[in-house]
Amino acid sequence: PPNFSSSNNLHCHAANMRVGGGRDRRHAAPNVDNIHIARRVQHAVTGLVLLVVSHIIPPYPVGCLLLLMATAVFYSIHKKRVQDPKWDEWYLQKFGSLLRNHERGEWEVVDLQNNVQCKRRRKSIPELPGAFYFLLGAALSTFLFPATVARTSVLVLSLSDPIAGLVGSWFTGKGCNIAWKQLLSRANAPSEGGPSVAGSFGFVVSTILCTYVYIPSTNSTRSAMLSFYSRLFIGVVASLTEAVGGRHFPFVGRMVDDNLLIPLVVGCLICWIDADE
Repeated sequence: PPNFSSSNNLHCHAANMRVGGGRDRRHAAPNVDNIHIARRVQHAVTGLVLLVVSHIIPPYPVGCLLLLMATAVFYSIHKKRVQDPKWDEWYLQKFGSLLRNHERGEWEVVDLQNNVQCKRRRKSIPELPGAFYFLLGAALSTFLFPATVARTSVLVLSLSDPIAGLVGSWFTGKGCNIAWKQLLSRANAPSEGGPSVAGSFGFVVSTILCTYVYIPSTNSTRSAMLSFYSRLFIGVVASLTEAVGGRHFPFVGRMVDDNLLIPLVVGCLICWIDADE
């Protein structure tokens, strides 16, 4: 846990450690390529661990309650780091390498007593990390859907999202890709990049394959059944969901984070299509 023994007040010479109006050099954002790779690996591993655990303990109600508790703890820690520099310093030391720029936030140094004493205050407030929405999406999926559907939704979220990023990055590096924000120029996509055409195609293919893990194509004792074209439809809709999740659009504002939207959209589509087939 963080050490809170020292005061929040700082001598002004500590301001020399600040960069860009309050960002500590020790916690500067890492290389963009490295942060994307680390975050994608963490994203996939977290989801796969949750799926393994779901076969050990009942997804509902025990798994759902544990996920909701983890989500609440995550939110509490986030609120503390927003308000307390010591909590923020500890958080960035532990998890800073996995955060995107808008999830990091910045502090600025305020002169209190003629350059003798200073205090830090927020210059920009960090947004809730994607991991919070990941846990919330998994929790809601286990609450709303049957176990087979919930596991499929979490598997799609765990693998298709990072695979889309890796495929998009690879094709971009080869110079044969285009970002959706270039096609939809009115959308205000984050400066760190965004979904691409090749990445979306990779998302669709990955989603189709993920649905085969728990849901068969023919009649069985399992709780759901899907045809190939149904899987393709789910993959396309989920890919569009990933493309718009968490982004600003005119007249709409910011969409809900894709880590929350993807499992809910996938789960709803499976239940809807399975009921008709």
